[in-house]
This record gives sequence, C-alpha cells and structure tokens, in this order.
Amino acid sequence: MKNMKYILPILALGLVFAQDDDDMDLDAMWDNTVWNEIEEVTTKEYEVEKVTTVAGVRGAEAEDEALHHLYYRQSMKGPSEIELNKALGKLLNTLTALKEKNPDHEKIPEVTHYIIQVYKKLNNMPKSKEMEKELLATSPDSKWTKFYK
Repeated sequence: MKNMKYILPILALGLVFAQDDDDMDLDAMWDNTVWNEIEEVTTKEYEVEKVTTVAGVRGAEAEDEALHHLYYRQSMKGPSEIELNKALGKLLNTLTALKEKNPDHEKIPEVTHYIIQVYKKLNNMPKSKEMEKELLATSPDSKWTKFYK
C-alpha cells in the first residue's frame, strides 16, 4: 500500500505531460504548409497480352478428360521442349535413385508413368513403348498400368 502512494502521483503526472504532446496546432500547420500546383494530369492505359477466358471447374467436371490438355502458364501453350527435357532428366534421376534404394519401391510405377508421358510429349515413341513394356512387366497390377493395357 505504501508503494501506491508513490506510484499514483507519478502516473497522474505522466498523463498530464503526455496530454500536451497530443495537442497539435492545426492552424499553424495549415499556415506553414507549402502548396504545389498540379500542372498536368495524364492518364496511362495498359493492356494485357493474350487474355484467355476459361470457365471454372466444379464437381464432376473436374475429372473431365479434356482438362489434362489445359495449361495455365505461358499463354496456355504448354511446356516447352527444354522444360520437358529438364523434367525428364529429373524423373530419370528419381527413378534411378528409387531403384537403387529398393527395386520394389511403391513409387516406381508412378514415376515410370510420368516418364512415359514426357516421352510421348517429346514424340519419342520408341522410348515410350520401351518404358511401357518395362512398367507392364514389373508392375502389372499397379493403378498406373491401366493406361497401357
């Protein structure tokens, strides 16, 4: 209780001084403001290149077969050959690593499926067929082999 005798007057005095800082002389600020005249107003217009409108996908439409043909990058052109080759290299590295780790790894059929798809996009049908045969031989019951039966 003794401490309250000292704390309360200090707080009250602090509030009095803090109140002075908040008071601003708005009239003086108005009088001292430097006003610049706007000399010219311009309008800038911009256009977006190649606007492509697409419908939203809802419910069962999300599983429509045509959706895998849609690309939402690069004005819907699809990935370039360079990008496909980069993806193929990463997929082949992943497949090699999975086979070294465990020849029966559960992700091998999925990665092989993606490799086949990239080969098809690159129009490398001999490699695509070779990978299909390998996938069907190694994982005939996998959900990824239903595309090649």
